[in-house]
Amino acid sequence: MTTNGRLDVRFAGAGGQGIVMAGEVLAAAALRMGRSAAHSKAYGPASRGGASRSDVVVSDGAVGFPLVRRPNIVVALTDEAYRKYGHDHADDAVVIVDVDVAAPRNGALVAPIVETARRIVGTDVASGVVGLGVLSRSLDVFDVDILRGTIAERVPAALEDANLEAFAAGREMVG
Repeated sequence: MTTNGRLDVRFAGAGGQGIVMAGEVLAAAALRMGRSAAHSKAYGPASRGGASRSDVVVSDGAVGFPLVRRPNIVVALTDEAYRKYGHDHADDAVVIVDVDVAAPRNGALVAPIVETARRIVGTDVASGVVGLGVLSRSLDVFDVDILRGTIAERVPAALEDANLEAFAAGREMVG
């Protein structure tokens, strides 16, 4: 957590990449860990393919302002979404980008997030969960077992094992 006990997280990607799911899972897991959380989302012009974002505010105390202004953490899965939603992050933010994001990578953790989701699930739909895995290993402030349990509850039963594998693969990307 940051020094003020608040963490502003932004998942940015294309519709259909599971970024809303990733935000919902993170917010629900934070609540289960006894923290306060707020989740919001914004879709581009198309629900599939347009730039979208999913924001989560996690706080050790009450969430006084529930919207993310300058995220401390950005997980960007497409170049368009990074340019639209991810570029205005805090100066000391943790920035995680997919290998295909051509945006400035100064200090960013670059990982094959979308490719990994496609390999495991067959589509982009679990990209947000892979990104959540990368984030959870990069920060180590969220209980991994609670995240796994929340993923298992939130995804369709037929996709539970694949999403848990996607989450684990994301965690393995961070050394």
